[in-house]
Amino acid sequence: MSRAALIIGAAATAALVAGAGASSAQDVYLKGFGGWTIPQNNDFQLNDKTLGTSSSSGLDYDSGYVLGAAIGYHLNPHTALEFEYAYRNSDATLKNSGGADGEVQSNAYMANAIYTFNGIGPNGAFKPYIGAGIGAADQKYNPTGFGSLDGDYNFAYQFITGVGYDITPRWTLNGEVRYFGITDQTLENNDFGFKNSYGTVDAIVGATYHF
Repeated sequence: MSRAALIIGAAATAALVAGAGASSAQDVYLKGFGGWTIPQNNDFQLNDKTLGTSSSSGLDYDSGYVLGAAIGYHLNPHTALEFEYAYRNSDATLKNSGGADGEVQSNAYMANAIYTFNGIGPNGAFKPYIGAGIGAADQKYNPTGFGSLDGDYNFAYQFITGVGYDITPRWTLNGEVRYFGITDQTLENNDFGFKNSYGTVDAIVGATYHF
């Protein structure tokens, strides 16, 4: 993990510990989630280091999956802070390369702020929420015939909207949509390299346990 990811993780964990100490146990929660990720196709210049040339290329993505977990605490009934890890994986074809296919993988460490609105429906069990997060994420791409191309951790961000349903006082089911992005990131190996922007739309379901 990069120094940036370590700093973000340490700061977020410290905030969670401090907040948990200042709040009741019921304010702390754990969340697990997974779902469908839809990366956005893009274009870039593929650099051939051995020849010293570049050519127009890009990535055409298939949809893939996202898995993750978070720990958080409620500052008050409406506002929560959380630290999250998420893994994304999808297939992609390198454009203008004769059909080179491979997987794009990403690990993201995010600090999120979540705002939950007043409950609606029977007993106020449905609770809409919005949120945003910042953090650090990497990328790795392994197209056939090009070797694995790796990128360092770079600044990442996301926007979240969803709804929770309280099935018991401790368990909540979640459904949400996210936009996740990483700022331009250089992926490279000894022979090739390119600067890639990465953005996904995610449809996620999950469950939250309140201590």
